[in-house]
Amino acid sequence: IPGGRECISFALLTPLLARFMKVGRMSFLSLNSAPGQTGITCSSSCSDIFFTSSSTHIPPSLPPSLPPSLFKDELWRIQEKLECYFGSLVGSNVYITPAGSQGLPPHYDDVEVFILQLEGEKHWRLYHPTVPLAREYSVESEDRIGRPAHEFTLKPGDFLYFPRGTIHQADTPPGLAHSTHVTISTYQNNSWGDFLLDTISGLVFDTAKEDLEFRAGIPRQLLLQVDATAVATRLSAFLRTLADRLEGTKELLSADMKKDFVMNRLPPYCMGDRAELSVPGGPLPRLDSTVRLQFKDHTVLTVGPDQDQSDETQEKMVYIYHSLKNRRETHMMGNEDTESHGLRFPLSHLDALKQIWGHSAIPVKDLRLTTNEEKENLVLSLWTECLIQVL
Repeated sequence: IPGGRECISFALLTPLLARFMKVGRMSFLSLNSAPGQTGITCSSSCSDIFFTSSSTHIPPSLPPSLPPSLFKDELWRIQEKLECYFGSLVGSNVYITPAGSQGLPPHYDDVEVFILQLEGEKHWRLYHPTVPLAREYSVESEDRIGRPAHEFTLKPGDFLYFPRGTIHQADTPPGLAHSTHVTISTYQNNSWGDFLLDTISGLVFDTAKEDLEFRAGIPRQLLLQVDATAVATRLSAFLRTLADRLEGTKELLSADMKKDFVMNRLPPYCMGDRAELSVPGGPLPRLDSTVRLQFKDHTVLTVGPDQDQSDETQEKMVYIYHSLKNRRETHMMGNEDTESHGLRFPLSHLDALKQIWGHSAIPVKDLRLTTNEEKENLVLSLWTECLIQVL
């Protein structure tokens, strides 16, 4: 990275992040606030904060839960682009640590971590993980982690990455100015195990509608039994049936992950009144129009049961969720009243939607729908949500 001393990475780089490091790291040059500068230049309110106790601090005037991307447009832009690249939520924290102090004991996190050193110096020690690719945060004792696998000092402009589960600790050397760094993190609860948990319920639901064995009652007093051998054998057979069905249909119903990602991610980076994200522009789409999808990285298409029906004969619907109207202020805040934005269509519209998603541009008349009225209504609905543009 120009302006930085080196780029240090840990050995357990996952394939996806390895690709990002190879082709995407130059995007961090956008941290420069002016030609010739390296890193993010902190505002005076950030640079002038000093503390006397030996720990890492968040300014007392700001609640700890407020994301730095709310106050720094460059962080918003970087995190939004990374969320598009990874398809996972990306958070950030800013740490200011006085000289001669250490904020946190040795620990590991459940996220992939990127460190950008902004001011001062930070002495880092990385240790081999006790739980590779960990799924939870945990503090580790000094006598358990052994000697550091990597030890170095980051200076302004330096960039560091380490995977989930990497044990780490960092301190600001004595006799120097305070240290300021930003941590960018991603891939929390985003493993194959999480994806399996998300999709298995829909797979079981669909299979049970067609397979009598899945609807049969469990044996009497099964829940009171201690020996699970027979039950394990029975469940193994059910799992094989599910695997065969998945191989045959190639259909996956995401219960929550897709929707949760889009509902909680950052909106597209856009300065000003953001009218382009809420008010459709350009001509109305008509049957003789050619349209193209826009904001594709901010939109997910999924199939699920009709949420307006409560009986067992729920019909499937196509749901389109997008983040164009998300609020920057509530990014990753975990609000229970977070509103989803999007559209719902009959399952018969799925092929036409896949056409729009799969082409850089497509004539409306070529959409695979029965009537011209359906074609016009579909593109008009998408245009109203600012999801397509008329060429």
